[in-house]
Amino acid sequence: MNRRCSFGDAGQEQGPGRPEGEAARAPDGRLFLEEDSAEPFEVHPVTRSCRRIFEHGDHLLIGVSAGNSYFSAERMSTLLHWAQSRFDRIDVLYVDTHIDTMLEAQGSSPAQAAKHARSRLKDLRRRIRRAVENAAGSSAAITVRSLSECTSLAGYTAVQPAIDRLLAQDTYLMQACREQVAALLGEGAGKPEDLDADSAVFKAGMAYIRAEFPFLLNTPQIVGARSSVTCYHKLMPVVEAVYRGREEATRHPQQGFIVVRPTDRNPREREMTSAPGA
Repeated sequence: MNRRCSFGDAGQEQGPGRPEGEAARAPDGRLFLEEDSAEPFEVHPVTRSCRRIFEHGDHLLIGVSAGNSYFSAERMSTLLHWAQSRFDRIDVLYVDTHIDTMLEAQGSSPAQAAKHARSRLKDLRRRIRRAVENAAGSSAAITVRSLSECTSLAGYTAVQPAIDRLLAQDTYLMQACREQVAALLGEGAGKPEDLDADSAVFKAGMAYIRAEFPFLLNTPQIVGARSSVTCYHKLMPVVEAVYRGREEATRHPQQGFIVVRPTDRNPREREMTSAPGA
């Protein structure tokens, strides 16, 4: 398969000099293969290991969240076409858990929260369906999964004790969780350090994050792949804590994470793909 792409390796140090044909460094630090300047996406592996796993091309997990305008049908279709020449298998995972709880914590009534959650998920499923239909006919197998249907899988449940231990013992990771909850809930949540751990808002945000956590640690076992990289369009605080903190021993050795951003972002999209959050 053709694995070539534009690289922005967050964990790769570059020595002096550059042999012909290797990646060129842009002024902002991203790396680009010169013959691939027309690539639709930049790839930012979080670590050297993530870059190696990406280059294997076994499996890609695309995380999609409801209520996020970034995930248009056109955007997801372009991403799937890009991924099909690089991976043997692709999973699109959409989050359908704790959305109503989050809305309630932000002030909606239970009835309003349930209605809005159903509406968001219906719209998201429609966009995903259109994107997958546009990508049909490729050699790469595409599977669409909801997060709720994965929670009983052996690979998902197997890593829960490790997650409990990390959240109880790692203060650096918990600070990252606070930052991500604040970003998820927006300006109304206040500063991360001001979030009350016993508040409904914080508990709702943590439930949302915790549900996704196994896919940062154990995707190969969850989906039955030799290796896997999870991709998202921004580097979230929890991801940075997991991959650059002290959790390496907890992660599956063939689990990686890459930030995949459009190369033709407009100013609004640049803001969406640089700030932490959903």
